[in-house]
Amino acid sequence: MDKTRMVSFDLDGTITDVSFVDSVWLEGIPRSYALEKGVSFEDAKRDVRREYDKVGRERLEWYDLDYWIKKLSLGVSPKEVLNDFADRIRIFPEVPKVLEELRDSGFRLIIITNARREFADLELEKTNIANYFERVFSSTSDFGLIKNSVRLYEKACNICGIAPHEMVHVGDDRSFDFEVPKRLGIRAFYLDRTAQSKEESVIHNLQELNEKLATHS
Repeated sequence: MDKTRMVSFDLDGTITDVSFVDSVWLEGIPRSYALEKGVSFEDAKRDVRREYDKVGRERLEWYDLDYWIKKLSLGVSPKEVLNDFADRIRIFPEVPKVLEELRDSGFRLIIITNARREFADLELEKTNIANYFERVFSSTSDFGLIKNSVRLYEKACNICGIAPHEMVHVGDDRSFDFEVPKRLGIRAFYLDRTAQSKEESVIHNLQELNEKLATHS
């Protein structure tokens, strides 16, 4: 088996829990919409969700806070919305120990996320873990791509000077973080924190990733 030199992580749902991003999209935007349009919060949530669904997560606009603020004619700035919920940014409990162990074992660490740069930077700032990562790639901000594209992982490998077979990627989206990188030859793990999936390439927390790498790298 080829030696693993680099470990790539998704961000939201993998390193950080989703309470922050869910609050921005499902509370902050609807709340501003309700104030702007003079409707109830419940009606605002329904209207905003309908607009989100028209776009879908395989388009760049889905991830762009500024796009939604302008589209919905909201009287707030992206920074205001993000800062309103910054206190909800949390990492999963095992993350610091896992990152420390991987770094001490000599692995190069990066992040590849669909989140736009303003989300990722704030999350890493508030959690004080940015120093563990050699690079943080925002697919949408940096490349105008979404993680449904093999080209994204190819670009990240090229920039880092590493072959796909020397990288492991882990994330909580079976398509974006598992099936797509595997097509490029990256060894991938699907993170299922519900513990419902039992396949060999499924892990249920990040400590399990370290155990697999210690055994097979």
